Amino acid sequence: MLKWGAILAVMSLPAAAGELPKPLPVRFQLADGVRVTGTMSAWDADGFDGTFGRRLWVELVADDVWKLYRLVIDPAEAGQWVNLGRVLLQTADGVSWAERAFRRAVDLDSSVAPGIDAARREAAEVARVARERAEAIAAERLKTGTPEADAWPADPWPTLTADEQDAATEVLKTDAGEMLGRAGLLIEPIETPDFLVYGDIERLEAARWAIRLDAVAARLRRLMRLAEDRPIFWGKAVVFIFGDQDRFRLLEVESFGQLVSRQRVGICHLEGPKVFMNFFRAEDQELFFTNLVHELVHGFMHRYHTPRRLPAWANEGLAEYVAAAVVGGGSFESTIHEARRRQGLSFIRSGAPVEAVLDLAYNGDPAGTWPGPGGIGEAVSPLLIELMIGQQPQRFVGWVQAVKAGKEWEVALAEEFGVPRARLLDTFVRYYKVND
Repeated sequence: MLKWGAILAVMSLPAAAGELPKPLPVRFQLADGVRVTGTMSAWDADGFDGTFGRRLWVELVADDVWKLYRLVIDPAEAGQWVNLGRVLLQTADGVSWAERAFRRAVDLDSSVAPGIDAARREAAEVARVARERAEAIAAERLKTGTPEADAWPADPWPTLTADEQDAATEVLKTDAGEMLGRAGLLIEPIETPDFLVYGDIERLEAARWAIRLDAVAARLRRLMRLAEDRPIFWGKAVVFIFGDQDRFRLLEVESFGQLVSRQRVGICHLEGPKVFMNFFRAEDQELFFTNLVHELVHGFMHRYHTPRRLPAWANEGLAEYVAAAVVGGGSFESTIHEARRRQGLSFIRSGAPVEAVLDLAYNGDPAGTWPGPGGIGEAVSPLLIELMIGQQPQRFVGWVQAVKAGKEWEVALAEEFGVPRARLLDTFVRYYKVND
């Protein structure tokens, strides 16, 4: 990049820059709102000095840069106007002032055009560096891990009356409206028995996804032995669906303090008893639907009896198992789950240490952090959940309830599911060695 010092040398900034013949009384406002009064004693292309110390031009609000700079320059020198425009481009709201300075410079001397181009490039580079620095600072204060890693107690959720459920739903509507307002959006929800769906997509498409959400909720009730009319959520679960990825990520930052990668399609957030799910409607419909179901299972399980989590392999394995059953059993070709199933079967049949998957944790050491090397946990755990539900569905539910009530999962496995860990793993490996 061409340095500004080289540009100034070419354009020969007039000698007026430097000590002023006599101190100049000045008043100006900094970009942070602070007002300063004093006398200016010297100036140059980047800033000025006085009783207030050294100040850079870019520290001031744009209109005060315009006023003060014009007090000290030689108005007949085109290079001075180019430098004024350069400075103004790097201040907030300074673009229109900068263009005015550039026009004055060209009127005086059209040969300064290369200097103006360099000023624009410099301003763009300064803005890029500032943006990256701001993103880095934001990343340090934002959460990057899954909300599923948060610890929750095993205290049962209280049962709400119908009036309390209605009141909770109204609270959630207010919350959702405020969240969308921070993203500059106003969206009327599509309301179903269990969900408030806010779709920043075609309303008809949002309604179709709302119907699918209700169908998955009904399936989860049956799987986990809940009455069809029993409320799942505190009020209802809030579901945001954005057609624009930047808006999806903006809501994550502004409302949940979460930094998500561009590969992330959906995430479930829990605030006490409240469940919020946020999604980017990716072009890959199967990927989106898989994530929709996966995160719904997390929201459902947060509200199932108590907020306490199952171990990572079961918490994620159950979500993957349900997603594979729903997406693969519908009108979609389940290429995602077929690939994961093949990966899991290959891992098991290779003689690899399957038991290590059960020890993966959300916040473990690098070798033991979910989902493990190559994401193997996502491939193996749904197969284990499939086997447990397939062989003893009622005892599986009993095991889940015992863990949610506070019992250690391995103890509950032996007592409630009736199979100790070692025997379960042995059965698991032998079964999938010969079954697909």
